[in-house]
Amino acid sequence: MPKKKNQIKSLPLNEIAYQKIKERIVTLKLGPRDQVDEERLAKTLSIGRTPIREALFRLNAENLVEPVRGRGFFVRDITLDSIKDLFETMLILERSAAALAAKRIRPDQIEDLERINHALGEAWDKKNYLRVTLLNSRFHGIIYQGTDNSFLISYLGNLQLQSQRLAYMCFSKPLSSYDIESHAELAIKDHQSLIDLFKQGADVEAVKVISEHVKLFQRRINHFILPSLDILDAVSPL
Repeated sequence: MPKKKNQIKSLPLNEIAYQKIKERIVTLKLGPRDQVDEERLAKTLSIGRTPIREALFRLNAENLVEPVRGRGFFVRDITLDSIKDLFETMLILERSAAALAAKRIRPDQIEDLERINHALGEAWDKKNYLRVTLLNSRFHGIIYQGTDNSFLISYLGNLQLQSQRLAYMCFSKPLSSYDIESHAELAIKDHQSLIDLFKQGADVEAVKVISEHVKLFQRRINHFILPSLDILDAVSPL
């Protein structure tokens, strides 16, 4: 469920600033290499410069922004190398998380996964891609918690933060060469398979499912970054 206004207001100012700035980064309102205008943010959010600066240092620690001496903070770029590194690392660590979670995840965490996956299906139906992005991260975050391994929880949590921009960017931009509805159905089906396998403690099978799930996401990214050349078939040769 989205946070209510009174819940947000009860948060510390630096946490509010963090959530608002991060949302702007994930939804590309602050795009790669954009400078973060602290003064404008302070006015827009009606928050002082100190909480804004604290939020930016936190986002820097999460590799979403970076400081440039004498110029302030800039949103980190998305490069082909960074995407390659992200997916290689994600595949390795997600497989480990699935294997451990199959043996350690608690029944209440499995119930959380079921609730989130149901909400995720509704978000896909409504084409609420920000909610899809955040719910998907929450689903995987529960799996990480289910490993009961603090290092995996930390490392994979950071990878999820990095992948959120990619997810929103690709899901929110329709491509004629890619069936996003089929992608959504497969993603929800993968999640349900993981839930069922966690109930059974089936670690080997869970690793197979999460491997294909990561590759499904990568294929969507590839279609976005490497557009189909089929459109050129209609162009007459010179």
